[in-house]
Amino acid sequence: MGYSLIKTMNDKIQNQVLAWKEELKRQIINKDQAQKTFDEAVVNINALQGGIQFGENLLKKIESTDQPSNTVEPTQQSKKAPSKK
Repeated sequence: MGYSLIKTMNDKIQNQVLAWKEELKRQIINKDQAQKTFDEAVVNINALQGGIQFGENLLKKIESTDQPSNTVEPTQQSKKAPSKK
């Protein structure tokens, strides 16, 4: 009776260990797939942020060249009439 009980316990433990090993394999595969998805998302986010930054900087540059400068263009000064003495 003692041997049978030990064998049954060993079989159950071995089956549980095998089940855990299979689940571990599935979880590692899931993690690897999730990591790949995460890495791709990071690359896409960085590319989009770079594009946005480029576009915004380009718009600022265009706006700054379209605005009139604060300098006054030289115009012909009106000639003063000679004062009468």
